[in-house]
Amino acid sequence: MVNLSRRSFLEASGVALAGLGLAACGGSSDSDAGTDAGAGDSSATTDAAAASVEPQNGTPATTPLDQLPIPEKGKTYNNPQDRDNVQDGGTLVLPAGEVGPNWNYLSVDGNTVEMMTYWTYYMPQDLFISDPTAGTYTPNPDFITDFKSEEADGVQTLTYTINPDAHFNDGTPIDYRAFQAIWSCLNGENEAYTPAATDGWDSIASVERGEDDKQVVVTMKTPIYPAEMVFTQVMHPDSADPDVFSNGWNINPHPEWGYGPYTIDSVDESQVTFVPNPEWWGEAPKLESIQYKQMESQALYNAFRNGEVDATGESASGSQEMLSNFSSMDDAEVRRAFGIACYCMEMNTTRDNVKDPVVREAIAMCMDPATLVSVVFQGVNWSEEAPGSLLLPTWMDGYENNMPEEYQALKTADDHAAGAKKVLEDAGYALDDDGYYAKDGAEVTWSVTTFGDSNTTKNRAAAIQQMAKNAGMKVEIDNRPSSEFSETLTSGDYDTTLFGWSGTPTNTWFGKQIYGLGSLSNFTQTGDEAVDEKFDSVKSIEDPAERMKVFNEAEKEALKTWAFVPLYAGPDCVVTKAGLANFGPALFETVPTENIGWQKA
Repeated sequence: MVNLSRRSFLEASGVALAGLGLAACGGSSDSDAGTDAGAGDSSATTDAAAASVEPQNGTPATTPLDQLPIPEKGKTYNNPQDRDNVQDGGTLVLPAGEVGPNWNYLSVDGNTVEMMTYWTYYMPQDLFISDPTAGTYTPNPDFITDFKSEEADGVQTLTYTINPDAHFNDGTPIDYRAFQAIWSCLNGENEAYTPAATDGWDSIASVERGEDDKQVVVTMKTPIYPAEMVFTQVMHPDSADPDVFSNGWNINPHPEWGYGPYTIDSVDESQVTFVPNPEWWGEAPKLESIQYKQMESQALYNAFRNGEVDATGESASGSQEMLSNFSSMDDAEVRRAFGIACYCMEMNTTRDNVKDPVVREAIAMCMDPATLVSVVFQGVNWSEEAPGSLLLPTWMDGYENNMPEEYQALKTADDHAAGAKKVLEDAGYALDDDGYYAKDGAEVTWSVTTFGDSNTTKNRAAAIQQMAKNAGMKVEIDNRPSSEFSETLTSGDYDTTLFGWSGTPTNTWFGKQIYGLGSLSNFTQTGDEAVDEKFDSVKSIEDPAERMKVFNEAEKEALKTWAFVPLYAGPDCVVTKAGLANFGPALFETVPTENIGWQKA
C-alpha cells in the first residue's frame, strides 16, 4: 500500500516574475487580475495555445513559454525508452529540498514526496506495477511470481508467491515475515508506532505462512479493491520494533534493510548518493550513481544552468521564474504532464487565530484559485479547472468538485472577497477603523507559513495576503527555510500553511489519512467518526464507479470543516538535460529505477 505523501510548495510551485506587483496578484481594489477567469477554468495563457503536441521526451527549453504545448491527458512525458536503448554507465546528479532527517517514509515524520523518491531506489514500492492512469496492476516478477485474490462466503483471501531470489541486503530472505513486519507497523493496533496512514492495513485480519516461507496468505477483515494494491512493499523484520520504527531512522536510512536496484553509498543532511546494489537479483541498474544534493530554488536554477545537476529534480509546477532560467539552453528539455498532486492551504484548528469555524470559512472563501494560477503561471501557456478535491485529479474518471456549493458559486476574485465578508458580517464581525473585521475587540488576524526563497513563494504569499486584506482580514507572512518543512508541519507550529498532497493509484483509499479524526496526517486536527466510517467503506467496494461515488460523498462532508482549501494542481514539470531516459512526469505509471539512464545516440 502506498501512502499519500505530502510535498512542500518549494517543489510544487514555480513562480511569477520577481517584479510582479500586488495589483497583478489581485492586490488593489481596482485590480481585475483573475477576475475574468471563472473558478472552473483558471488560465495563465496570454496568447492562443500552441497547436503543437508535446513530444514524450519534452519540448526544447528554448520554446517561448507562452507557446509550450499542453500535454495530453493520460500520457507520460518521461522520455520512455526500452532498456536496450539506454546506455550502460553514466551518473545522474539531482537537487533536493531536504535530505531526511527522518528516513522512515512510512512514518508520519518521514512521509514526504522526496523520501518516497529515495525509497524507490533502495526500498521500492513496486511489488505490483501500475499503468499511467491506474487502470491495471500486474505483479512485478522481481518480487511476486504469482498472485491470487479469492472470495468465499464474504471472506477475501490473497495469496502471494515470492520470487525465490528476493532478499534484503543483509541476506535475510524476503518471505512471509517481511509481509508480517510491515502489517504490524501500519495496522494501527499498536499506538507505539507512528504510521503516516493505516488505511487498508487496518482491513487485514491475518498474514500467515503459506505452503512454504516464500508463500504468503493474507486474510482480509473485509474485502478490499483493487486487491493488487494491498501490499506494494515490504519491511525487514528487524525494523518492526516500535522504538526503531518511530525513533531509529533519524539521519540513518538503514541500507542493510534495503532490497532495491540501488543501495546507499553515502548520506548526510546535505546529500545522498545511490550506487548499484550488489545484492540486487534483477536487471542491473543502468547508472553508476545517482546523487541528490540539498539546495534552495535559486541555487537549483544556477546549478542546472552550470551543468552541476542534470535535471530540476522533483516535479514542479513550471512557472516563468523557473523556466525562464533555461530558455537559452539548447541541450535542455521541458517535460510537462497533467499533475497528480493538489496544492492546498491547511489550517491548524487548535491555534487561536483559526479556531473559529467562521474565520476558517472566511479564509477559504477569500482564496481565489484563478488569481493564484495567474501569479504562479504568468507568461506560461497553462490553463486548468480549479480543483475541488485534495485526492482526485480533475482529469481522473469519477472526479467531482467536493468543495461546499457556496464556495463553488464564487467565480471571480471580487466574488471571493465579497463572500468572505458576508460570512464574517453574518457572524457579527464588523470593520474597525483600520479596515479589518473585528469582534469583541479582537481583529481577524492569522499567519501563512511558507517555505523556500523563490520569488514564487514570495509573490504567492503576497497574493494571499492581499486577497485576505481585500476581505478585511490581516495576514502575517511567516517564511522559513525549505529544510524546516517537515518539522514545521508535524509540530503544528503554524496557523495556515501551503503544501501539496501527491497522489497514488489508490487515492480513494486515503480519505481517512488526510481527513480522519486523530490521523497523524490530518494536520488540521479536525475529523468526524461518521465521515471516517464512510471513508473506510470505500476500500471494500468492488465497482470502481460506486467506489468513486461513496468517496466523493465522504469528502464533501470532510471539506465542510473549512480547514482544507484546494488551490491549484498545475502540471507536473521537470526540466532535464536532453537524452535523460525514463525520468520525468509519468502520472501513476510504475517506472523501474534500474531503467533510468542516458539514451543511446
